[in-house]
Amino acid sequence: MKTILILTLLIVMYGNALSQNITNTLGANGLFTIKDGTTTYLSLGLTNGYLSLNRSITLLYTTNSGTGVIYKGTDRFIHNYQSPASFGENTFVGINSGNFTMSGSAGESSYNTGIGMYSLFTNSTGYNNTALGHASLTYNNTGYQNTAIGTSSLALNSSGNNNTAVGFRSLLANTTGSLNTAIGSFALNLNTIGLQNTAIGHFSLFSNITGGNNVAIGHQSLYSNGSGIENTAVGSSALYSNTTGVKNTVVGLNSLPSNTTGSWNSAYGLESMLMNVSGSSNTAFGTYSGINITTGNNNIALGYFVELPSGTSSNQVKIGNSSISYAGIQVAWTITSDRKWKENIVTSSLGLRFINRLHPVSYTRINDESKKTEYGLIAQEVEEVLKEEDAENSAMITVTDEGNYELRYNDLIAPMVKAIQELKAENDVLKAKVESLKTIEVRLEKLEKIFKQNSNSLNVNLAEEK
Repeated sequence: MKTILILTLLIVMYGNALSQNITNTLGANGLFTIKDGTTTYLSLGLTNGYLSLNRSITLLYTTNSGTGVIYKGTDRFIHNYQSPASFGENTFVGINSGNFTMSGSAGESSYNTGIGMYSLFTNSTGYNNTALGHASLTYNNTGYQNTAIGTSSLALNSSGNNNTAVGFRSLLANTTGSLNTAIGSFALNLNTIGLQNTAIGHFSLFSNITGGNNVAIGHQSLYSNGSGIENTAVGSSALYSNTTGVKNTVVGLNSLPSNTTGSWNSAYGLESMLMNVSGSSNTAFGTYSGINITTGNNNIALGYFVELPSGTSSNQVKIGNSSISYAGIQVAWTITSDRKWKENIVTSSLGLRFINRLHPVSYTRINDESKKTEYGLIAQEVEEVLKEEDAENSAMITVTDEGNYELRYNDLIAPMVKAIQELKAENDVLKAKVESLKTIEVRLEKLEKIFKQNSNSLNVNLAEEK
């Protein structure tokens, strides 16, 4: 009875349920109380105008806007409205949180929690949604099993389901996209229909609209991605500029940050493949590895600050930077040499004359602390000899974008074989000449022997005549 009396008095004092008003004027600092002999149930003090209630307020489960609702002004503030045919069990706290037009049956429009002004404002049949924050899941209609924590998180979602948005404006523009996870302010902010994306970090996957199956971990990772799919970026600003590139995997601060349309790239290390824009199918391992690749494809760079000979060329492999002083391998390299990989096959024009013009030298490398003596050739000198042999377009010499000369020693094998063949041919001619000379020598010996015999006979005859 006491509870009923208190509620009745509240309605009388603050509502228009009765046709009459009760007016009572208290003195300065007066106090209006409702109590029994020992317990005060309600009090209203004139000093601060606060109303104190020392018992509970019971709000009925409601299927209409006139029952079990606490208003702030004319706006609903606290209620648990449910569709008449649904299971209900909703909780809404905040100005215009939830609504009185939810529909559906059974589990539809049930088990929702909205805390914050305009949270779940237009929900229709969506269920199992949790919205915490101003305008979180505001326009959700039929979407279900979404979690939105933060101001305007998942605000425009209409039918997307199983999304998780934690952070200011995370997944803000999502409408039908599902199975997305966005953690961090502005994460997946522009996503509308993209599916199965994971964005962790401030502004991660910010511009994604339709792209799906992307993973971005780190501040501004995959920031510009619009429709690219199946990319993985781990590290602040990793794959920052990617827009439509697909199936890239990068790990490291600012790795592949300039890539826009390049696809199937793998970059591991701080600022690896820093300058790549549209190159595809490249692999770079190591801090600053492949840093000069821009549009080249199918390149491999392994090691710290490894630069390829050309950033626009394709099918290059570079292991180690210019500071490396030793490279070893347990077994010999096997080099492809199948005819099917070659065309324009002709006999080498480089042979003995070319080899004889080369200038073998000994030297020590500037970066070799042990200063061991090495043997080889100077690439610039080899280039001059090649020009003299009219073989200027030779892969034997490579000049990098930085102007550094490189020599492919493997290409010297063919000229050396040709030189040996030429020497053998000359040797065969000389051997034939030697054999001919030997024959002549034998004949001369025979003639000399005959001459001696005849000479002896002549001497005998002359002696007898005397």
